[in-house]
Amino acid sequence: MAALLFTLHYPLFTGGEAAPAQSAATISTVAGTGTGDYRAADDGGPATSARLNYPQDVAADAAGNFYIADYSNHRIRRVDALTGNISTYAGTGNTAYNAAEEGTATANFDNPISVALDAAGNLYISDSNHHRIRRVDAATGNISTVAGTGTAGSAGDGGPATSAQLDNPDNVALDAAGNLYIADFDNHRVRKVTPAGVISTYAGAGTPGSTGDGGPAASAQLHFPAGVALDAAGNLYIADFNNHRIRKVTPAGTISTYAGTGTSGFSGDNGPATSALLHFPASVALDGVDHLYITDQSNNRIRRVDAVTGNISTVAGGGTALGDNGPAASARFNSPAGITFDCAGNLYIADFNHHRVRKVTALGEPCPPPPPEPSVTEETGPAVLAQPFALSFMAAQDGEPAAQLVTLQAQGGDADFQLVPGARWISVSPRSGRLADDERTTVTVTVDPAGLPEGTRRARLYVRSGGRVTASVRVALEVLPPTGPAISENAGAVNAARMSAYGNPGLFGPQLLPLAPGSLVVVQGVNFLPAGADPRNVEDFPLPTDLSGVSVFFDGIAAPLFSVGAQRIEAQLPWALGADALAAGRRPLVETVVEAGGARSWPRLFPLGPHGPGVFTASGGGAGQALAMFIADGAPAAPRGFTADSRPARAGDIVAIYATGLGAVEPPAADGMNSCPPNGVCSADGAGVIVRRTAARPLVRIGAYELAPENVLFSGLEPNFVGVNMVIVRIPPNLPPSPAAEVTVSVGERESQAGVTIALE
Repeated sequence: MAALLFTLHYPLFTGGEAAPAQSAATISTVAGTGTGDYRAADDGGPATSARLNYPQDVAADAAGNFYIADYSNHRIRRVDALTGNISTYAGTGNTAYNAAEEGTATANFDNPISVALDAAGNLYISDSNHHRIRRVDAATGNISTVAGTGTAGSAGDGGPATSAQLDNPDNVALDAAGNLYIADFDNHRVRKVTPAGVISTYAGAGTPGSTGDGGPAASAQLHFPAGVALDAAGNLYIADFNNHRIRKVTPAGTISTYAGTGTSGFSGDNGPATSALLHFPASVALDGVDHLYITDQSNNRIRRVDAVTGNISTVAGGGTALGDNGPAASARFNSPAGITFDCAGNLYIADFNHHRVRKVTALGEPCPPPPPEPSVTEETGPAVLAQPFALSFMAAQDGEPAAQLVTLQAQGGDADFQLVPGARWISVSPRSGRLADDERTTVTVTVDPAGLPEGTRRARLYVRSGGRVTASVRVALEVLPPTGPAISENAGAVNAARMSAYGNPGLFGPQLLPLAPGSLVVVQGVNFLPAGADPRNVEDFPLPTDLSGVSVFFDGIAAPLFSVGAQRIEAQLPWALGADALAAGRRPLVETVVEAGGARSWPRLFPLGPHGPGVFTASGGGAGQALAMFIADGAPAAPRGFTADSRPARAGDIVAIYATGLGAVEPPAADGMNSCPPNGVCSADGAGVIVRRTAARPLVRIGAYELAPENVLFSGLEPNFVGVNMVIVRIPPNLPPSPAAEVTVSVGERESQAGVTIALE
């Protein structure tokens, strides 16, 4: 038995493709040197080598580029997401307003204090000392005034915004409908400009004060409103600077205090935000699930109000040193001003007196997914269907295009088809054709990472037939950095038997499956070893935690390694991983980090559970013929001809099904060690082998039949291997013959993957 199973080691870990999971909140400088100045030579070079002069605000677009209100340089600067280089996006550095510049790409600003982007990528600028809001057209680069006459005042409500007066406007924000909100600082108001260009007062009576909570926002008092932001429901949040509060205005127009007591100071962390002290809150921003972030300027902190509990905490700032490349909570700011999130959940901070823009990684929740794509038309008549329903690609920014196959099948009659990619980075060949009823064909779907910024892109490939959409395929492309180790998104680790991070689609999309301590996992990515290097494998026990300079850490615990390749690592999850949380009934997220060549990857996350079963397959790809062997002779329980000695299973046969992720065993096992102490060599007669049974007895289903408990003879660790479970079953007499009867193994609330089969006769 030992010799036989040794030969099965290779197919356990071959083939398959993992589906392409917030990292620690660390801070870094992404623009500025710390010296306040402007040097023309900086443009075109790295943003971290360029000088800024009291940056006041920052905005990020959908591609990850960010824009800086470079206040005392009287310019808007842009940092490219791909290169990290900085350029001047708008502004000459001169401060005099010239009416002739309207509608051209040349403009003078005087202390631009805020920037915001609309859905089309047009940039809005609060040109504070010109008492105007300016707009840079994304398509032409031309600049125009959208609000303000240039004369300080408050007149003009109910008419064109370009004929109205503003007084030192501060932050600006846009809602989903395209309405523009202006923190009209010295007017103690928030003004609203509709897409038609009509201006009105949305909040604030125009006299400084703090009254009005519970009533109409337009009748309430504000005192130097500085920051504005909107959540997904249309609530407006106002940084009420001199009132040391955050005010909230509902879509119905009712105002209330959301954070702060009105007294300046610092207190209240981990308690209700309305009981906390703020000190000159200057800006507000919301992450992808509407947690509110506050620039608590004179406290030199970024505070967060939880959208669910209403509690406040400090998430960045309060340290004594600058703190770059360390925890955000230990960093020091000097009068932080504007803040914004990108769609990955990274927070950008205009660190005003430090002349820098700082970035806190994965501090907030990412943007919610876009609205669902149009559904497949449910009509009768011939249709062309597609399998699989989802494709997942991973490619470095400078990598070659990658391709996979999709199978099309006509159903209900002869049908023409046309394939329509939903993104420019997707191509397909052939694009169209005709199929006879029930005929199948394959098409090649190719994705090209060239020119795409790092991150995940998602789109669909639509199948049109008979003038309607009859199927669609979800396509995900993760663009990875070109150098250093990087783990594929949502594949921080995948079950080595299932070879997928996902279960069946649920109400909100595919379900991310938990992994169990002790199980075998595969980590996929790039640059684990140099390109072209042969994989490094190990057979000795205990397994090492460092193989050719490569290590994998799960929540900081080094994992035993089977194999390391340039894009793939095979490892065991440590048995003690998440023990306290699991014992308390929680399902924690585990952080995966790969260290290779002295560099560390960005962390990826996966959920941990007490059980995460997967059944190994002969192909190693997670589907098809199960890795199932007859105990009597070691032959595969597979259709005849699958291998030279294979045959279907019959009633009364004893069959071993090989799996992983069945959970804890008794007695416990050591990480990276099999059940044959002291050196991992199992004797032929089984002497000295420690029998380790799973703590939970699995249920086994073959075809439509659940095996009776007396037919599940054993469940435990296969003694020769690390982390491999062996479930021994007796085939009952009532199973109907089948060349491919589906087999599943269930433990607790978890079931192994669908599509794994054995043959019965």
